[in-house]
Formats: sequence, C-alpha cells, structure tokens
Amino acid sequence: MFKLSKKILRLALVATLVSQAAVAAESEGLKTAYQAVPDVANSQAQIVYFRTADSNVAKGDADIYIDGEFQTALLPGTYTSFCMKPGTHVLGSWLADAPMYQGKQDKQNTLGLEGGKTYFIRVGETQDEVLKLLGKQEATPMLLKTRLQNILLSRASAVVPCQYEYKDYVLSSDVLFDFGKSGEYNIKAGGRDAIANIAKDLLQNSSKVVVVGHTDPIGSAQSNLTLGLKRADTVRSLLVRDGVNAASMSATTAGSKESVASGCEGLSRSQKIMCYAPDRRVVIRSYAK
Repeated sequence: MFKLSKKILRLALVATLVSQAAVAAESEGLKTAYQAVPDVANSQAQIVYFRTADSNVAKGDADIYIDGEFQTALLPGTYTSFCMKPGTHVLGSWLADAPMYQGKQDKQNTLGLEGGKTYFIRVGETQDEVLKLLGKQEATPMLLKTRLQNILLSRASAVVPCQYEYKDYVLSSDVLFDFGKSGEYNIKAGGRDAIANIAKDLLQNSSKVVVVGHTDPIGSAQSNLTLGLKRADTVRSLLVRDGVNAASMSATTAGSKESVASGCEGLSRSQKIMCYAPDRRVVIRSYAK
C-alpha cells in the first residue's frame, strides 16, 4: 500500500510539473521561432516533432515519448527537435496522458531510423492515429508557424546531443523585409535584436558563415536573384557591425529557387504577397569551428 501511494504521488508530481510548464508557456510565450535544422552526421538520425496551431487541434499538451521515456510536452503551435542513434525506436505522442501515462507502455509505433536522415513527425490529434511522417517540403510551411518547446527537461535516455556540420539561422519576413524590400532601414522591429543575438553565437561557435538571401517567386527570376543578394548583403553588413569577422563571411542569393510556401497559385496579387511571406527570408549558415 505504501509503495502504491508513493507511485501515485510521483505520478501526480510529474503531472503538476508538466501542467505548470504548459501554463508558463502560455502566459510568457515561447520566444524561439522555428529554425531550420541542419543535416546531422551519418552516425545519428534526427527527429523534428511538431504540433500545428490549427483551430481543430485538441486542447492541452501532447506528451512525446521515445522508447517509453518522456521527451517533452507539446502545446499547439510548438515543436521539438532531437537526435538518436540509428536503428529501430518506439516514438509516439499522447494527448492528455496524465495520470496513467499510457505512452510509457506504447510498443506499437516503431520506426526504423537511418543515419544521416532527418524525420519530420506531426502530432496526431486523436489517440488512434499512427505516426504522421511528412517530407521536409510539406512540413516546413507548418513548422514556420511554430515555436521551440524548450521549457521541459527530456528524460529520454536514447536522445543524444546532435552532431552538425553546420547550423542554419533563419530570419523570416516577420522580423526582416516586406515584399520587394532589402535595405537596412526596411528591417522591422525586432530584426536588429535577432541579428545581434545570432552574431553572439557566431562569434563563439563559427569558423565560416554564408548569408543567403531568398525571395518569393513574384517577378522575374533575374530580379529575384538581385533582390536576394541585396537582402543577404544587408544582413551581412549588420553582422559585421556586431563584431563578426568580415573575412569569414560571404553573401549569396538563392532568389526564388527555394520556395517553402504552398497553395499560393491562383490568388490575387495582394493575396499572393501575403501567402508567399515565408519565402522572404535570409538564411545565415554557420560552419562549426
């Protein structure tokens, strides 16, 4: 009886901690917007687990389990990313799992992970859904509307620190440039702070930096290449001003060649400008020291 009471108390404590973290996330706001994850070494597999903020998603948190051990809890509109050794693992998300924690007993949702690959998994909003694996192109537009869940501590022993060859920082149109804009004076509120924070990371961890400007597909391919380069040059100049070595950085453009937005065809021009907003971005690729 005493052992059972201790177990119930321990489960109640875990449920309370998860609930408190969820409240904190909702009240304070998760501040880190989605950053595209770089490729991992062949000795690892990477998982990006996310939950959309659509109006039809279930309320409350979804507990994520790896091989029966708690990884994190995702509120609507959040994501987590982590790495594991290649091989067969049990992965799953459970809604309103407290206090029974059925996810710890789940043995059905197995997934064979290959080294050097990244897997994108969307949380299912019903308990009977199997793993919802998506391709990068399909997942990215949804992930751009999420924020990092970094409040809870992972207890999953299979999770290991990711080994990256490089890291990408993505500056979206939310903090940078509106349609057709590229100048320093066009950068939105918060954009300067975002660039300054990235510069701090680059000063500590980077040996080489490539700044890539992206545009939406509206306009000619050549004009978009020119606009993308102007955006990259602007961000590079600000990074230099924040102390990053100019000799270690280069600026280039992808123009509209790497679009991430979807479903924009057939819309009016003003609607297209809004729909293609995720394409108007600058990627800062940092190569590790």
